[in-house]
Amino acid sequence: MDIIIRKAELIKGLRSMGIRKGEHLMLHSSLKSIGYVQGGAKTVVDSLLQVLGDNGTLMVPTFTHSDTKYYDPRKSPSKNGAITEEVRKRPSSVRSLHPSHAVTVIGPDSNELVFNDLNCEPLGKGCALDILSKREGRILLLGVNQEVNSIIHVGEYYANDPDRHKLCSPDKPISIIINHPKHGEEVFLITSMMGKTIAFEQMENVLRKNGQIVYGKLGKALCQLMKASDVINATLDILKNDINDNLN
Repeated sequence: MDIIIRKAELIKGLRSMGIRKGEHLMLHSSLKSIGYVQGGAKTVVDSLLQVLGDNGTLMVPTFTHSDTKYYDPRKSPSKNGAITEEVRKRPSSVRSLHPSHAVTVIGPDSNELVFNDLNCEPLGKGCALDILSKREGRILLLGVNQEVNSIIHVGEYYANDPDRHKLCSPDKPISIIINHPKHGEEVFLITSMMGKTIAFEQMENVLRKNGQIVYGKLGKALCQLMKASDVINATLDILKNDINDNLN
């Protein structure tokens, strides 16, 4: 029989990793990796919000990805798991308007984080996750690995990753209809989309070598906690070294 994971145990585990009140936290997660949680995703989100406190900020990916045809920020479900859906459905949450890579945020500066997302390249300069990194935000990987760590894409943007224009470009855009809360339905053109560089494969080893990862455990789930800015800087270093290796 599976051990029942309760809210008190989750809170203890989060605090033992050093997650503190008032901070900005981006969460990538797998609910099933934790084991049987009493109360499910609701308990996980309640635990995170209690640890972060009223002045803290919780961000989750609520992506619909580039293959979506219609995006309604109020109704389109997240494709990033049960915990992200729980955050998205909360009355206090704010979801960004980006039609393929929206995030959802709970916290006092939610609107400040998401306000410019629609004007940015997907996970590019100035997006909500980029702003979070500039506010000393951290990333928590809960039961998932670096393969889903979206802040790496922000680093790829700053590294001028050429793959951003392989899937689409100004000459070959992706068209998505947005049901804008203020303007109604309108067509939005995406002219760049992330690729996937070797930074995803190498990130954990680089951060661990630099002493920039805190490891922990919630139930059965292995966790990694790191500064968003460290991930961006590591991405730049990895891709710079890769270019130099290819030139030699």
